[in-house]
Amino acid sequence: MNDRLNIPKWFYVAAVLLLLWGATGIYFFYTQMHMSYDEMVAAMGKPSADCFRMMPAWQWWAYGIAVWTATLGSAALLARRDWARPLYLISLIAVVVQYGYSFGVLHIQDILGWSAAIFPAVIIIIDALELWLAQSAKARGWLR
Repeated sequence: MNDRLNIPKWFYVAAVLLLLWGATGIYFFYTQMHMSYDEMVAAMGKPSADCFRMMPAWQWWAYGIAVWTATLGSAALLARRDWARPLYLISLIAVVVQYGYSFGVLHIQDILGWSAAIFPAVIIIIDALELWLAQSAKARGWLR
């Protein structure tokens, strides 16, 4: 029996979109990590570049872990593998640690304003939705 017939098409569409979202995250991670300070100032302005410059090395690691595990989780979701769930959980934890430090310790909102929290909030919501989707897919028997 081909159990793919029981899985709605929207599931695969969502998995592909999440995979593209993750690939975009990896692109920005590597782009931002390898930009010089002057390139950052030119691309995003001095206040934003200063915020990136303040990031300690471990925070860059959290950023990388967040984007890579989310992307691998999306690949696993597309392949209907249960290991999407722990990968998404790791990603969610990493992104909360990353942005928690940025806002709670570095206080980047004092430099950029609270509007700087909008995109991180969107990222956290998408990460949480990824985890929810994987857990729901597992409960419905869509993941192996």
